[in-house]
Amino acid sequence: MTEVCINKPHEAWVQRYSGKTCEKLPFASHGWCRNMANLVANKTSQGADETTPLLSADLPTGERIQFVLPPASDHVSITIRRPSKTVWTLDELADKGLFTQCKEAGDDLDDVEKELLALKEQRRYGEFIKLGIKAKKNFLLSGVTGSGKTTANKALILEIPSDERIITIEDAKELVLVNQPDHVRLFYSKGGQGISNVNAKMLLEACLRMKPDRLFLAELRSDEAFEYLRAVASHPGSITSIHGHTAQLALAQMVLLLRQSPAGQALQSEEIKSLLYQTIDIVLQFAADGQVRYIKEVWYRPDLKLKHGL
Repeated sequence: MTEVCINKPHEAWVQRYSGKTCEKLPFASHGWCRNMANLVANKTSQGADETTPLLSADLPTGERIQFVLPPASDHVSITIRRPSKTVWTLDELADKGLFTQCKEAGDDLDDVEKELLALKEQRRYGEFIKLGIKAKKNFLLSGVTGSGKTTANKALILEIPSDERIITIEDAKELVLVNQPDHVRLFYSKGGQGISNVNAKMLLEACLRMKPDRLFLAELRSDEAFEYLRAVASHPGSITSIHGHTAQLALAQMVLLLRQSPAGQALQSEEIKSLLYQTIDIVLQFAADGQVRYIKEVWYRPDLKLKHGL
């Protein structure tokens, strides 16, 4: 057993070397989960309540534990990671297949990128989007309010395999996760008006300790953009949205948001462009004409990722 994730009472997703299974935990009531958070908080001199709903700690036995409490989540979320105590030699790891999938880093597009370009050039956009989701490309949905971004986002999520673990970050319940039973929904208060003293940046940091296969930030609004790009650099396959009139303006908006963060202020323009092109793979530009919502532009430039790579 390497990981245990409790997303809601009486149920846990358990990761073993043989795979992931959902198992019943009759004893793990809401009260039991809260009591466990309180015990860890007391042991580590931290808070664990509605105002401070995020708690991260190391257990005496070496496990790493992350709690998210309501109102920052629907239920008490507990993620326990158990580090391996076995130390393998390089030769032993090689025998286990460490290098079997290793490829030399090159300056050419891979097969998936070539296929995506071909689908885009042939205007087979539905297949293009489905392959982009399957290949864990990072999507940025751009458009004005009411242009259909959220509706499309829900449709894109339906294409994600049902065995993946999804973490969402929202300020209101908009996204729908009907096909991925292993999921946790995290919430922050828009403008800091709620009881919980958490923001999108804090939830992004917490979710990285919750073993997401994919993480979704419903909308980029402020300086959390820098933390978001850092997160999806190691957890690809994300979907987020932004307000913009064209795909290029959406990327320009991203630059402005990155500049709002302390880390972003220290970056040069070329460094910001490189960060964007390395992490944002596909931009879908949405528009509305009366009651009709549609995609008016698809931006996909893997050549820029190669050009701006290190």
